[in-house]
Amino acid sequence: MAKLRPREYLFSLTNSGTDKLIMFLGIPIRIDRSGYYKKFCADMPIDPNKIVIDNFNGGSYGCNPKYITEELLKRNKNYDIVWLVRNVKKEEESGCFPKEVRLVGYGTKLALKELAGAKLWIDNQRKNYFIKKGLTKKEGQYFIQTWHGSLGIKKLDADVDAFTAEYKQDWVERSKLDSSMWDFLLTNSEFENNIFRHALWFDNDIKQFGHPRNDIFFKENSDIKNKVYDFFEIPKNKKILLYVPSFRDDGNIECYKLAYDDILDNLEQKFGSEWVCISRLHPRAKKFDSKVVPEANSRVIDGTFYPDIQELLVSADCAISDYSSCIFDFMLSYKPAFIFATDIEKFNTDRGFYYPLESTPFPIADNNMSLISNIKSFDNEKYKADVAAFISEKGCIEDGHASERTVDLIEEIMRK
Repeated sequence: MAKLRPREYLFSLTNSGTDKLIMFLGIPIRIDRSGYYKKFCADMPIDPNKIVIDNFNGGSYGCNPKYITEELLKRNKNYDIVWLVRNVKKEEESGCFPKEVRLVGYGTKLALKELAGAKLWIDNQRKNYFIKKGLTKKEGQYFIQTWHGSLGIKKLDADVDAFTAEYKQDWVERSKLDSSMWDFLLTNSEFENNIFRHALWFDNDIKQFGHPRNDIFFKENSDIKNKVYDFFEIPKNKKILLYVPSFRDDGNIECYKLAYDDILDNLEQKFGSEWVCISRLHPRAKKFDSKVVPEANSRVIDGTFYPDIQELLVSADCAISDYSSCIFDFMLSYKPAFIFATDIEKFNTDRGFYYPLESTPFPIADNNMSLISNIKSFDNEKYKADVAAFISEKGCIEDGHASERTVDLIEEIMRK
């Protein structure tokens, strides 16, 4: 054992596999966190009718899992659909989830039991938390991984030095184990096929179905738009700018300082009508919400806690982001979108890009003045042509039928 520093000698806590190691007065105390799973879950029989779904580690009703669930319910198969959520009471009161979906607390012992007894798991994020608790996929169980990005420019997992550093090896090993349990991984393009294989340590079956959450861009959406306008009490004659920046690993929030009023003024001059901005931070940046969204500005609305970003994207008339993959979802609408990224060089050094920002269809600005200039000079016909060329170059196959293809696969699995 390496020599301990005085503070570590008194007390320290580290994780290793399914064990939690506590050091107290130089005495190591090892706690096996997988004990409950081994004792009560490992030998549970599999319910051939049960599907357990998770969105962003206990998040609300959204992303790919939501749109898969909508298609499942449309087909009236009467599966026992279980969603893992952080706060069951809050989600029940929100009314977001369909009544046919059963909610269970994420991270609870009951959640472990539900997973242990389900025929199918559907997730858009890793199950590392449950792996620490001893979760393993048994014979006869299946796992569909939908992931949560589209044509993303940000490097992922295995391709990010900061994620694979020596001190992160426990996370790497859990992530590799997680990936090894995926039977199917959904993608929307040849680009994602190539990236995900390596970046996500995946060796099983890729299904190039498209992303179910993006089906929304190919359907009639007046009801959804009315829902968003009513939720935020936006007059119907106003247009919406959606600002959706990504998070920064170092917690930097200076990069979020958008000149809201100047931007909205110029959008009004360029495109007509009155505009408001819905500002929605990344889930990992929610804690900075009050510091980023100005409270006293009646033209700026806090949309960070709205459950489904796809509904905001399809309702917006224009979007601004930096490196978030949601702008590549929004691109499918062919509506104007802009890049506002004040830290391009630093982000590329810290995290890294799969392709240059300059190769995207979006006009790029690294300060507010440049962003305003890009709005003033925006060429809509050129932008639409650039979007079409980008989609073609990446081999993207989105067509509004990804949910149907995915549920066809689910029905095949559930029949086995």
